Amino acid sequence: MFVDVEHAATLIIERARKLVNELASLRGHDKPPFLPEEFARLQGVKGIVKTELGKTSAVLLRFPDGVVIKVNKNHHPVRQNFSVAHEIGHILYNELSLDKYIQNIEYRTYNPQATRKIRDNAKERLCDIAATELLMPEQVFKKYLTDFGLSINSIEPLAHTFQTSIPATVFRIAEVSNEPCLMLMWQPFPANNPKGLKLTRCISSETKIKVMPVRSLDKFSSNLGKAYESNISVKSNKKFRINNTEHIIPMESKGFGYGEYRYVLSLAFLSNVKSGDSLAE
Repeated sequence: MFVDVEHAATLIIERARKLVNELASLRGHDKPPFLPEEFARLQGVKGIVKTELGKTSAVLLRFPDGVVIKVNKNHHPVRQNFSVAHEIGHILYNELSLDKYIQNIEYRTYNPQATRKIRDNAKERLCDIAATELLMPEQVFKKYLTDFGLSINSIEPLAHTFQTSIPATVFRIAEVSNEPCLMLMWQPFPANNPKGLKLTRCISSETKIKVMPVRSLDKFSSNLGKAYESNISVKSNKKFRINNTEHIIPMESKGFGYGEYRYVLSLAFLSNVKSGDSLAE
């Protein structure tokens, strides 16, 4: 992420936190869930309309007398929550005049279309960051994570408590956990005739070290495969490359979703990882 965009991210997180604090003050408590409808009222949104939007998740419509958010009624309620919160993020983005922080982004080929795309991506990412802070405020989420404990089995109760999706919840865990950890998502590969599970996303709580599994593709006969084929958590040890060295790290995995949308989430425990590139023996 570019330096200017990092500053913009800080600004929009701060603004989202102010909105959360305002809501908590009006409620008299800061207990989750934090529903987007509550934030919409505070931002003067005229209404949230659930309607047919095809493949679109949500849209923000500006009228002379106010703003209306339309959200895809066919999506799961927790996805609708994030979609509406994302559109509120657009309101905060415009309120803070954050366009100036992404105007300096230039694509190395100086391709105007590519430059526009990367700026659009940066803007959408900032709105996602705002939505995450609104629905899962860092300090409140940390408290509940501490109460539930850092475990693959804590994902579902946290998601239920905050009314957020499983993927959004699991990666929020990695972002805010006081205990160093790594969250990974595995999906069937290849999609048309899957022979194994491929790593599709990886987020670490440790920003000062680079941690990745040595193998990003596992067969269905592996421990990941067992997690994929059952509804119980599976404990295992997996080889990871930490910066330039390899180490065996304990991991918990569990399957989520159904049918073609089935996937596996893993939690790798990095409590022995030091700020350098080695694990304590």
